[in-house]
Amino acid sequence: MKSLRALLAALATLCALSLSSCTYFGVNAPPVPPIGTQVTWPPANFSEVRGYCYDYTAEEERSFFVNGRMHSGVLDPRGVTLRPDQVRRLLDALTVSQGKQSRTPCYKPHHAFVFYNSQGKVAAVFEMCFGCNKFRETPEGLPEYVDTAGLYALCQELGLPLGQGNQFYTDVCQLRRVR
Repeated sequence: MKSLRALLAALATLCALSLSSCTYFGVNAPPVPPIGTQVTWPPANFSEVRGYCYDYTAEEERSFFVNGRMHSGVLDPRGVTLRPDQVRRLLDALTVSQGKQSRTPCYKPHHAFVFYNSQGKVAAVFEMCFGCNKFRETPEGLPEYVDTAGLYALCQELGLPLGQGNQFYTDVCQLRRVR
């Protein structure tokens, strides 16, 4: 009986230790890389950056590029070309690690920045959901947390629609879509 109690006590201790280690995997872990660290991204050369707004609900795939083509829900396939000073601000917002930000489990992207090389080919893509503060980059390499307030301000400056909820983006993209 003593050995059974000892075994149960050991198991309880092991469970308690393993549960407390969950905080390491995100909840209380510091941002990666440390706040203020600047990363080099994108790794490929680019000559132009364009900003886009899109209604991800226009097709099943949420990503801005689907099988090598632009998402069908894009408001304006030409996008808005960023000036050099705007590109610098975009890169500062993306490449300098920020402090933790609240996030929700959804991922409903409505904005993208596409980096094109001198031949007009896609060199990198950054897409963002301002509702949940999540993003995806291709190729990978950005900090865990980026300057979402700076990105939001840049989208405002570029005249990209900003609103709440999927219906807002569905409506604005259907009403103002450039063909």
